[in-house]
Amino acid sequence: MPVGPADDNGTVLYYEDSGAPEGSTDYVTLVLVHGTMFHGAIFRRMITFASASNVRLVLINLRDYPGSTRYSPTELDALRSAEVDVQAAAIQERGLELAAFVRWFIETEQIPPISDGPGPDTKPAGGFVLLGWSSGNCQTVPVLAHADKVPVETRRLLDSYFRSLVFYDTSRHAMGAQRLEGLHSPFRDTTLTEKQKMAAFPAWVSSYFTQADIGADEDADSPGFAEKLRQRKPLHEGQADVDAKWTPTVQRMTPEVLGEVSDFDVLERSQSLINEFNLAVYGENVRRALFECPVEEEGGETKVIWPRVRAQVVWCDMSTSDGVFGANKIKAIAREWREKQQGGRTVEFYKLEKANHFLHWEEPERLVKFLASIV
Repeated sequence: MPVGPADDNGTVLYYEDSGAPEGSTDYVTLVLVHGTMFHGAIFRRMITFASASNVRLVLINLRDYPGSTRYSPTELDALRSAEVDVQAAAIQERGLELAAFVRWFIETEQIPPISDGPGPDTKPAGGFVLLGWSSGNCQTVPVLAHADKVPVETRRLLDSYFRSLVFYDTSRHAMGAQRLEGLHSPFRDTTLTEKQKMAAFPAWVSSYFTQADIGADEDADSPGFAEKLRQRKPLHEGQADVDAKWTPTVQRMTPEVLGEVSDFDVLERSQSLINEFNLAVYGENVRRALFECPVEEEGGETKVIWPRVRAQVVWCDMSTSDGVFGANKIKAIAREWREKQQGGRTVEFYKLEKANHFLHWEEPERLVKFLASIV
């Protein structure tokens, strides 16, 4: 079982690796970080298509998920804490663990650094991309937000490798966005018990919803945006003859396959605690990661740590309305920042059409090609 160190105390993260594309010396490594309940195995379908796009895929299982180190009682106490400072420190630590793992992987696998020029056939050249899917962004964003806490040696190494941070169909709470009234989620359904909420989650999060008609110039603060989201419905509900392709992704998985790609117990054990952190913790991390970036002194000058790292927000227009809201809330914040301030990272936005929250499972080749084209 392949694992990599996440600190100096024996903490490890399980991972799966597609391997380097044969004959390539300038491939891009995509480090994929999963969300709630569904772990790294949910990305396995992408592996077949990695080499053709000159990318290497590394599928990480976060703490407490299969193969990775479980949280200690002390760490669980921190996750349960209602104190914002304790929560902030706990999620910062998760980001530092990811940074440590990436450093180890770079040194162990000798992946190519970022090339100064484009690769052959206009393919991207070298380095790595850190991608957070859904609530995985709760733990990937702190890598940038707390870059100044990353050991200096690791910072120096990553400076030659770190290309971009991808927010792939992010969750609302990972962006620190307040709940938008009128949007359904099983976790907000007061008629359900906690176990019923958890049982309803997979079908809800993998449903196909009415396409979100959000224009390129619109964001979460645009007039009528909220009402557009409130009108969206799952395509499989209330229709007797619905096309099978519009049914929830998990309903087309066998129980055995669902068991291979998910861990229901971890949701109750620790993931729900992280998902319920004070939104201010996540909002502050987004602000620091993208706009008021950590700096360091070098050669008598103050500079942003990892200045070439871009942020790329990718959202799916048939995903949950919470997800659509989260991505477009970042867009609104970025617009406000540009209007008032200078500086910050380059933030790019991409909409994937006719895609639900599980595009990596439904259309893995499409997603691999898309990611290779933007990074």
